[in-house]
Amino acid sequence: MLTDSGSREVSNWQGLQRRTLAVLMASSIFGRASMSLSFVFAALLMEDILNSSTWAGAATAAITVGTALSSKLLSSYMARRGRRPGLTLGYIAGAAGAGFAGWGGEGLTLVLFVVGLVLVGVGQGGNNLARYAAADLADDKNRAKAISYVVFASTIGAVGGPALAGFADDLGKRFGLNELIGAYGFAAGSFLIAGLILFFGLRPDPLVVSGGLLSDKAPVTDAGSAFAQYKKGIATLFSQPLARLAVIGLVISQLVMVMVMAMTPLHMRAHDHEVGTIGWVLAAHTAGMFAFAPLAGWASDRFGRVPTIKLGAVVLVIATVMAALAGQAPAILMFPSLYLLGLGWSFGMVASSTLLTESVEPEEQVAAQGTADLMAAVVSGVGALGSGLVFTMAGFHILSTIGIFAAGLMFLASVLNSRFAVGPPKAPQLG
Repeated sequence: MLTDSGSREVSNWQGLQRRTLAVLMASSIFGRASMSLSFVFAALLMEDILNSSTWAGAATAAITVGTALSSKLLSSYMARRGRRPGLTLGYIAGAAGAGFAGWGGEGLTLVLFVVGLVLVGVGQGGNNLARYAAADLADDKNRAKAISYVVFASTIGAVGGPALAGFADDLGKRFGLNELIGAYGFAAGSFLIAGLILFFGLRPDPLVVSGGLLSDKAPVTDAGSAFAQYKKGIATLFSQPLARLAVIGLVISQLVMVMVMAMTPLHMRAHDHEVGTIGWVLAAHTAGMFAFAPLAGWASDRFGRVPTIKLGAVVLVIATVMAALAGQAPAILMFPSLYLLGLGWSFGMVASSTLLTESVEPEEQVAAQGTADLMAAVVSGVGALGSGLVFTMAGFHILSTIGIFAAGLMFLASVLNSRFAVGPPKAPQLG
């Protein structure tokens, strides 16, 4: 039975968690809007700069390179300084990157455009890591729900960003710019707003309160450096069966989603769809990614992490089958296919992120989280780069078929690991 002091402590802890979620949700709206706008036009601008679609996937690959780098660097920084400075730094880098990408795209300058996209990827890395901040103060019964709320909040930005594609197009024309440049001005501003919300709102820092910081007395060469944390994260992830499954779920969910999504604008433009229509299809996709995240969190808490990963794999298979059938890019197939692609990603991402957090010891969580996100970013970056080659040489249907097989492997892995699916570890009691 809790004493009055214990009751107040629990109440204060819950109040802090609600405040933390509110700040993370607000910042995620603007951070995701920036990413959505950047993704819509990245491949199209790369095609214009290179005068070829063969390497158009390099645009998405550049973003994922930035995401991969920031996953470990920001995680290492946050492990010592907290979530607030690390996430804020990520958003500031993203704002600068959007500005550079717009500048490079306007002048058709490849190096400047690619550098800008890499920095945009740093912003995405920070935005992705924000979901783990939601779990810092959550108890074991509500951890997936907390993560899903932050993912869900991104819906507004994720849908609103691509939906603004047509308006950004017109705005760019009014200023005498390339029709695809206006989006990057919007993206830079949204990243800055997200950073300001976090900088002023995420007080106290949830990682500090939860006791998850590394000791300042720990030598940097031992646990503090990004490389040391990477080695530690790899060892942690591969020593636990459920942690391995979580990584598989994160990596394949991200890989399948990025491969198909990255080439969708080119596939649709090749079949004479307007920029506005492409933007709405991407809006449907991002709605699938984020709008039903609370459902993914509820299913994960109610039925278990592993069954929810299985469900995500099944939805990804259905989505990629529909994409493979959309040879002429008919809207009747592109809209539901891209929507389900996002939905399958949502179930896989929320359940896998929660499973990862629960499968390792508290002092190992930040290193494991950064390592898992790094692996997902690297693999999806390679997939994005290769997607342009596959799209050009074999077609959108073959690219989608690769996605079918990858999602099938994710389902198989979850079936084989079901025997390890025990309940999550109990959270420490307060008081």
